[in-house]
Amino acid sequence: MNLVVPTTFEEDFLAALVNAPVRWLYGSLPEEPGARAARWLPSADAGQIEDHITQARAQGAGFVYTLNGACSGNREFNAEGQRWLADRLGWLVEAGASGVVATNPYVIEMVKQRYPELSVCVSTLANVDSVDKALFYRDLGVDAIYLPEYINRDLRLLRAMRKQVDCELVLTANLSCLLQCPLRDYHASFISHASESLEHGCYLDFSLARCTQMKAADPVEVIKAPWIRPEDLSTYEDLGYSHFKLAGREKGGEWVVRAVAAYAAGRYDGDLNDLVIGLDALEPFGRLPLRVDNSRLDGFLDFFRKKDCHLGCAGCTHCPEWAERAIIAEEELPEYQERIGRTLRRFVTGSFRAPVKLP
Repeated sequence: MNLVVPTTFEEDFLAALVNAPVRWLYGSLPEEPGARAARWLPSADAGQIEDHITQARAQGAGFVYTLNGACSGNREFNAEGQRWLADRLGWLVEAGASGVVATNPYVIEMVKQRYPELSVCVSTLANVDSVDKALFYRDLGVDAIYLPEYINRDLRLLRAMRKQVDCELVLTANLSCLLQCPLRDYHASFISHASESLEHGCYLDFSLARCTQMKAADPVEVIKAPWIRPEDLSTYEDLGYSHFKLAGREKGGEWVVRAVAAYAAGRYDGDLNDLVIGLDALEPFGRLPLRVDNSRLDGFLDFFRKKDCHLGCAGCTHCPEWAERAIIAEEELPEYQERIGRTLRRFVTGSFRAPVKLP
């Protein structure tokens, strides 16, 4: 097993991982457009990142830099953007970084052509969800593809991809995004421009609010979410997968170390909330008052060896039955549902900025 782990850029963080099966750490300067807004990312300047890369390498772990914004406003094709890319990538080579994670196909090809010292990993935001898409990136010479979390339970597809694609394929284990989330692409583009929103004083994460409302209104969505339990990693290893990415750049060192320990051990005796992004601290909306008892989920994944969830849930009772078994709704849930509903009403009426008269 090899884990791909977010870093906090702290020395004691690396020390806590010294015996863990961490192949790559990942992170970036906080202002880098990516899959998380800068305000919730660990702060580090260029010098700290350089020192961190050196320390990680001495410990046997590589470092991949996240250049995985879903949108850059086409700046990669103007002179200023080209200079910026050349400076950033040259700096990473000099700092000893192992590679980059990118979403943009142009950036992927550029790095492969101009910076052969850097490995290239395709971001989950590229939505590589078929054999043909994976082969496209394989033929570009990428070193790894981070598969989107929403195919985690399509075991037949994962088996076919592993058989036909001969670069590294990485699964993200601990995200609780909505299954086949209809907001995913918009949300990724929105977050890519988060720094611009913050500069203008108007960062309002509508997608996160809507997703959270759906989970609070119907807790079965939490069970449908495509997380992978530590206990179920062996199922994916049997399919030929050996690399698993953990999300949690915004969570802090203690949280990440706990998640690493659980997935390395292949077991966790507490609530799944302690390991999975999107169940507890949903800033700025607070903790979702639903607990998922991990000990009650043994056997849950077996059903998906034959089920194709792309066909919809009509007539299927698997997830609702397991939700009844494993989810504990706290007494604050009704108030939370109302509060997140009020927030969304403010968003969609425009009253968070100025009153709007409705017909």
